[in-house]
Amino acid sequence: MGRRGRKAAKLVRREDQFHVLPDDMLSRIVSLLPLKEAVRTSILSKRWRSIWTSHSELRFDAASVLGINNRPALMSEDQPESNSQMLSSKFVERVDQFMSYRGQGLNINYFSVHFPLGKEFTSHIDQWISCAVMKGVENIDLDLSEEFRLDPKRDYTSSTEFQIYEFPCWLSSAPGRSCTLKHLRLASCHLSALPKPDTLTSLIAVDLHSVSISDQQVQDLLSTCCHLERLSLYACNGLVNLKFSASDLQLKFLSIKHCFRLETTEIHAAELVTFEYEGHLPSFSFKNTPKLAKASLDFITRSSRMEGVMYALTRFPSDLPQLETLNLMSVLTLKNLQLPENGPIFTNIKQFELTVFPFDDDDNLSWIGYILKAFPLLQNLELNLYTPSFAKAQKEIERFLPECPHKHISKLQINGFYGNQQEVHLLRYLLHNLLALELLVVAPIKNGGRFITWVSKPERPWCKARLDRVYEWLLAVLPRRVRLEIW
Repeated sequence: MGRRGRKAAKLVRREDQFHVLPDDMLSRIVSLLPLKEAVRTSILSKRWRSIWTSHSELRFDAASVLGINNRPALMSEDQPESNSQMLSSKFVERVDQFMSYRGQGLNINYFSVHFPLGKEFTSHIDQWISCAVMKGVENIDLDLSEEFRLDPKRDYTSSTEFQIYEFPCWLSSAPGRSCTLKHLRLASCHLSALPKPDTLTSLIAVDLHSVSISDQQVQDLLSTCCHLERLSLYACNGLVNLKFSASDLQLKFLSIKHCFRLETTEIHAAELVTFEYEGHLPSFSFKNTPKLAKASLDFITRSSRMEGVMYALTRFPSDLPQLETLNLMSVLTLKNLQLPENGPIFTNIKQFELTVFPFDDDDNLSWIGYILKAFPLLQNLELNLYTPSFAKAQKEIERFLPECPHKHISKLQINGFYGNQQEVHLLRYLLHNLLALELLVVAPIKNGGRFITWVSKPERPWCKARLDRVYEWLLAVLPRRVRLEIW
């Protein structure tokens, strides 16, 4: 038998193995493949022609639809506008064709489009969403953001020829059928008027990124989605005076980031557990948040860096006395803060993560004593230090720090530790005052916590030698009860 004959025989035997399986089993197998590979199975035989239509995860992007895996090819500066339009039209045509076949299959679990499509394609996008909703979709992810624009130098949102797509909220529930949508993520869309209250009852998570939405629409969203548990608002610059309140509000997670027109935020959310905020300092009002246990704050605008950190350290103890975990980012502020000598006390916080950016060699460290006094029940302290000038000649300054014995911190972790004099002084002070310390983690890897994703390790020989000397010192001075981990 020739080479081609042997290959054909192998294919027949493989086909025979699948031939005995029922269609529902084949559908389940094909659904585990990436969408592009699942479609390819349609050429195997007549029986396989429609098996792929049962695929429940529909993810459409430049790679899966156009075969463009190289992002620079999409975003070339030299690419004419006509080519961009041609690619968009080809993308829509292929998704149209796919969805016409997919309408024959079983339920859809996940539907996503990550591609720059504007208002001119509204009828097509609406039809795709309608098909997904009719198939009981639970997750919709529609991302038409600048990240996927074909020309990075064009301002699509203000362009006269490019108009933002408006997501039809009324399509989220099919007529005569109960709503199945659980997770909705939208990026760079307008939000249409919401349907009547208590219609999107299945929706539990909404993530809006650069979406045109008003204060009133947020209120309407909370009323319409009576079981909503997670809400994320990112760069939604139509928001000015936010109020989170609705009868029987089930919201457990709230994230507000980069909404730079925001002036006031009032929260009535009895079930809220986690609150995240990044931006300037608005006027916060926590009216009814008895379960709020975790907060993350990053005041990134120059005008509010100082006031924001001061607010977190002096107002949060009274505004949120039940808080258990606090993550705080300090940019260019901590060493200059004029903290009160006897400030308010956090009576319940067990875990505190502080990112200091930058951690300069002329920092007098007055803030660390304040923290030890302000967090008397703290058990886990994590410091993310960023020392951008560790290679230059270091300043030697005198530091006069008060005795602040702490009886509850059992774990101390310091990230971004290079053995600079201010880092060693800080660590020496903490070892002297943390009376219940059991675990010390020292990591030269810089970690920006949840705010900054930097990672670096010291590779220069002189830096490694400095760290080795510090580690030898640590082993000599650490009490036996303290376990040392070096990452």
